[in-house]
Amino acid sequence: MNLDNMIIKIKLGFTNCYLIKYSDNYILIDTSYYDKYNRFKRILIKNNIMLSNIKYVFLTHHHDDHAGFLNSLLEESGAILITHSNSIQPLRNGESENDVIPINRCVKVIFSFFKLFHKDFKFPPVNVREKDIIIDSDDIQVLNGIGIDGKILYTPGHTKDSISIILADGSAFVGDAAMNFLMWAGTRHRPIFIENINEVFSSWEKIIKNGAKRIYPAHGNPFSSDKLKELI
Repeated sequence: MNLDNMIIKIKLGFTNCYLIKYSDNYILIDTSYYDKYNRFKRILIKNNIMLSNIKYVFLTHHHDDHAGFLNSLLEESGAILITHSNSIQPLRNGESENDVIPINRCVKVIFSFFKLFHKDFKFPPVNVREKDIIIDSDDIQVLNGIGIDGKILYTPGHTKDSISIILADGSAFVGDAAMNFLMWAGTRHRPIFIENINEVFSSWEKIIKNGAKRIYPAHGNPFSSDKLKELI
């Protein structure tokens, strides 16, 4: 676990989850695979954080390595979910959509081996409730309404439900819209799986235009937004 000002990074397998503190509470960005839930709770206990302190869960997109223990967490903590409207059906189905393709041949080969051990991309279905907050486009009100100085951006390309958080200090939590993962395989900060590469670059431009300085990806270590500028 790494503490950087009011940001707490929790690494669970290949997925980074982030807690942003506001007042005495937290907003959690993403969950990991379903089988990481008990480990997540142990990390919270070790750091004197109660599940009830997590008031909101921000889901960057619906894939199983982000929504894996989401339903369990929502039920146990009572937190409010913030997600994009395009997430609702796949969350209810408990299954990642299959509209994405590998970014290159090297990634395709790597994940052909990964699938030998991870045969499907399902997760426990998520019950989206009336109290949950559904985002349809860019939003500047939701975060400010709960005491966090930041904005939510719609950032498709990896998936059609991808959303990101940009804080006033330039911290950008982008899920899989950009990565720092498998760089040796020629990913170049792009998502390893994409729906539309042109939308990926358009989302990068939006992230930068809205003041992103430091990218906090779901996969890999944080990095400067200058890297994205260079690649665009």
